[in-house]
Amino acid sequence: MPRLHIRHRTELRYAGTACESVNEVRLVPRTGPRLRVERASLEVRPAARMSRHVDAFGNEVRWFQVVEPHDVLTIDAEAVVTSEVPRPLLRALFPAEQWSTLDHPEYRDLHTEHLAASTYVRYGAGVAELADELAVPEERGVDRWLLRLADAVSEVIAYEPGATAVDTPVEDVVRHRRGVCQDLAHVMIALCRHRGVPARYVSGWLYGPATAGPAESHAWVEAHVPGAGWMEVDPTHPGRLDGHHVRVATGRDYADVPPLRGSYTGAPASGMTVSVEIARLETD
Repeated sequence: MPRLHIRHRTELRYAGTACESVNEVRLVPRTGPRLRVERASLEVRPAARMSRHVDAFGNEVRWFQVVEPHDVLTIDAEAVVTSEVPRPLLRALFPAEQWSTLDHPEYRDLHTEHLAASTYVRYGAGVAELADELAVPEERGVDRWLLRLADAVSEVIAYEPGATAVDTPVEDVVRHRRGVCQDLAHVMIALCRHRGVPARYVSGWLYGPATAGPAESHAWVEAHVPGAGWMEVDPTHPGRLDGHHVRVATGRDYADVPPLRGSYTGAPASGMTVSVEIARLETD
C-alpha cells in the first residue's frame, strides 16, 4: 500500500505572445476506490484564479483563465496519495452467467456509454479481425478473459514511443501494431466493446520503484464484470495491478480525460514538455 508524493509539471511554450488563455485541467486525483488523497494542489504561472467542478464521469476538473500576455504557461500539479492494491473481485455469477448477462437488454442499456464507439475508439473490420486472431478463451469467465486479453494485446502491439499521435485511430494502431500506453488502452477497450464487455479509459500516473529515471503519466483500462463490478487491467504492463497505478480520471477514451485542454488568442504553440516525479514516502 504505497504512500506516494507526485509532482507533475506541464510547460506550454508559444512562438510569440498569447493572451486570453482559457484552460481546463484534469490532474487532481480524488479519493475513491483503492485511492486515498491526503492533499492535492494545482498552481499555474502566470497566476490565475481557479474554479472547480466534477464532470459527468466523476473527475475533478480545474478551470482557469489567464488574461495577461505570456509566452509560457506552466501548470504544476502536486499530490500525496496512498494507493492500494485492487481487491479481488467477488464473483456473484458463474462464468457462463457472466457472459450471458452481457446480452441482457437491461445490462446493455445501463452501460451504453461504455459499449458504444467513442471519439478515439471507433473501430471496424481491423478490430474484428484482431479479435478473431487473438481468440482469447472465455471458459473461465469475463474477469479471467480480461487478464488474458491484456496479455494478448501486450504481445501483438509493440510499445514504441513516437509511433503514434494523440489522435491516432484504433484501426491505425491495429494495422501498424505499435503505439504507446494510450494506444494499447484504446485497442483493449475496442476489443472489449466488440465482445460486448463495457470498458473505459483510465488516466493517471505509474510509480516504478525498480525503474531508473523519471516517472510517467500512464493509461490503462477498467472493464465491467457482470455480477462483480469494475476491474482494472493494464495491457502495457499485464498482470494484476500492484498498487503502483495512481488513477486521476476515467472516461470513454482519452478525449474525455486530457490532462490539459484549452484555447487562447495569439501566436501558435511551439512546444509542450511534461515531467513527472514520484517518490515513495514513509507511512505515518
